[in-house]
Amino acid sequence: MLVALTILAVAITDLIQLAQARASKQLVRYLQLAWWLVLTVAAALLVRPEAWAGAVASLVAVFWYFIGERMDDATSQETEKRLVHELYAWSAVGLVALLAGFAWLDIALLSASVPLGLLWLSVALFLTQSGNRITRCVLLLSGRELGVDGSAAGSVPGSRLKGGRVIGPLERIFITVLTVFSAYHIVAALMAAKGIVRFPEISADAKREDASGTKAEEFLVGSLASWGLAGGVGLLATLLMT
Repeated sequence: MLVALTILAVAITDLIQLAQARASKQLVRYLQLAWWLVLTVAAALLVRPEAWAGAVASLVAVFWYFIGERMDDATSQETEKRLVHELYAWSAVGLVALLAGFAWLDIALLSASVPLGLLWLSVALFLTQSGNRITRCVLLLSGRELGVDGSAAGSVPGSRLKGGRVIGPLERIFITVLTVFSAYHIVAALMAAKGIVRFPEISADAKREDASGTKAEEFLVGSLASWGLAGGVGLLATLLMT
């Protein structure tokens, strides 16, 4: 139950954070606080014997939220910005490691079973915005720089195309479901199809005079991070279901 509640806490925290584009930071903070309190109280009342799991999950979500907020508030000073970017990127590694540890605790030591509906809800929500954020952190660790507005270097200025933010979550959810049902041949076909679709774009980038080869590297790193996350979540779901 601990890992499922933590995944749910982080997932909804990231989804609430999206409201900051249209609402004030203070309102978003109040919404976050309300969510963390609801989760803590609900777990204390409904989860037995691990009534404390909701409080632990909320605490992890609090740290995750404020690290992301620190990233958004980074100053223009290059040294401080670099340090904040590194902290932001490594926070994703820490989160994944922490979730793996919580999963081990759930399976090896704790006794509370995870309701199937709660498990799938947590997984589906986590693979959306949280999955995007973790993939972005891996790209930062690989050396990808961000623009002055926090967008990816090389992105089209003012573009309204957000396909990657939609396709990525859908792809991760598909891979997770297919992993749970052991449909590995379909997973392989999906990965191959993505490579074929993106090949013309990568080839065009390689032929440009100012090309640095970053498109291919970015595609490989981003795809492997996204697929790895989906496969790991699928394995976790399988273990918790059995």
